[in-house]
Amino acid sequence: MKKFAALLLALTMVLGMATITASAEGSERVITIGTTYDIYWDSFDGSIDANPYYTGTVADEMKFAKVKQIEEKWGVKFEYINLTYAGAKESINTSVLAGTPDVDVYMMDLALAAPAAANGYVIDMRDVLPADNTVIQGKDAVLSYIDTGSGAVQLLCDNNAENMVAATMPLAFNLQMIEDANLEDPRDLVERGEWTWEKFREYCKTLTKDTDGDGNIDVYGFGGWPGDYFMNFVMSNGTNVAATATENLSSPEVGEVLQFIQDLNLVDKVMYPIPEENGWDVCRFLYRDGKVAFTPIAAWIMDSNKDYAFQHPEEPTLDFDMVFIPWPVGPHGNAETNAQKVTANACYVIPVGVEDPELVYNVLYDLLNWYDYDPNSEDGGAAALAIRDDPETLGWWYGVTAKDIDLQDYNFEVMMEMGRHQMLDRYGSLGDDAELPLREFINGDFRMLSTAFWASNPCLFDLHRGFACGGGLFGSYKALSLTRTNESAMMKSNAKGEITHVDTAAGRKANRP
Repeated sequence: MKKFAALLLALTMVLGMATITASAEGSERVITIGTTYDIYWDSFDGSIDANPYYTGTVADEMKFAKVKQIEEKWGVKFEYINLTYAGAKESINTSVLAGTPDVDVYMMDLALAAPAAANGYVIDMRDVLPADNTVIQGKDAVLSYIDTGSGAVQLLCDNNAENMVAATMPLAFNLQMIEDANLEDPRDLVERGEWTWEKFREYCKTLTKDTDGDGNIDVYGFGGWPGDYFMNFVMSNGTNVAATATENLSSPEVGEVLQFIQDLNLVDKVMYPIPEENGWDVCRFLYRDGKVAFTPIAAWIMDSNKDYAFQHPEEPTLDFDMVFIPWPVGPHGNAETNAQKVTANACYVIPVGVEDPELVYNVLYDLLNWYDYDPNSEDGGAAALAIRDDPETLGWWYGVTAKDIDLQDYNFEVMMEMGRHQMLDRYGSLGDDAELPLREFINGDFRMLSTAFWASNPCLFDLHRGFACGGGLFGSYKALSLTRTNESAMMKSNAKGEITHVDTAAGRKANRP
């Protein structure tokens, strides 16, 4: 009986191993990329027409061909999986924390990726790749990483032109309004280094008008959604709110930003009133309807407004040209810090727990290098980069800015320059939790700047005290510890509406600079 049992066990093991071997031979590793929207041309798209947005460009053909190249080179297949925004958040909170991530790569908004990286749920590629890797060294043309202040290489960015400008939000102006008011073109002021807050304020006063004589202002110098312009003004003054482990909301430099914006609204009255309902939707149409001269804008917003026929930039429907320029420079800013964007677009992260992270990285890298960039090529890879950055392949946003091709080119270069300089500021990830008090402040409610308000608003309080927040920041995460710039301070308004710094310990007041 013992011999029979031993024989049976041996036979079972052999059959089991045979089954496993057969299964392994009959299967193929599928690298999965979790996204928050539909992306096409993976191993399971049988034809190039599977992408409803296929336009027949060289770029499209190369992206489709890259699928087979990856399969043959790495012996795998890959698949995009639309998790949805809510699903990606849930996936991180469950599968990654359990040590069994649902996908091999997450392509996600920074509001989701940054806290995951800060809490160690994302692989630091320095632990996977050799030290001389060009991405690690910050010298790669295909991929870069967003600096989180820790040196970790976790938040990977696609360096193609479309991605670099996707979240870029320059200041735009209505060229016709500028010309009708006999004002110097702001582009000339930018060139001379004279495009400052005060010059911008001057222009806004001139451009704010009652055009029909009914006693009511109907065209404003400036308008837009606070969440779209606040961080740009912060950068234009050479600072940040929460880019590092020290928050700067209570700093003099950010105080200047808040004062400036509020003055535009309450003192100068040159800012389009912030709508009570459907605010963002209202604000994104302001430029289209000729209600503002200057506005924060992104090409994707313009396209979503259907101001230009989709993918047909030769068919504009606007009656005027929009010109993109950098934001005016504040008293503590400079042109270099001003030529940046607050990073808000998607990035790629490889979660802790995936199998063969180096293989996953290599597949991702080749996928994003659909244009076959090779620095060792005869021209140093210039031809590949030209294909990658060709404005004609980006027609959905390139042509939506203006009717004139030369102006389109100009706007393209402005967006590209801003897109090349990314800064991570976690304040921008708070969404409505940050925007609501900001709107209230701009309209004269100073609770945003009081200690009591911070204590009563969990998300904003946590920005100061540990950066844990709901609303896209995973709630339970303790992403990093932020230090107050002035723990004993609060701010309030005086009768004139000036921002005043109050030293609660000494009871002394001093006007902010």
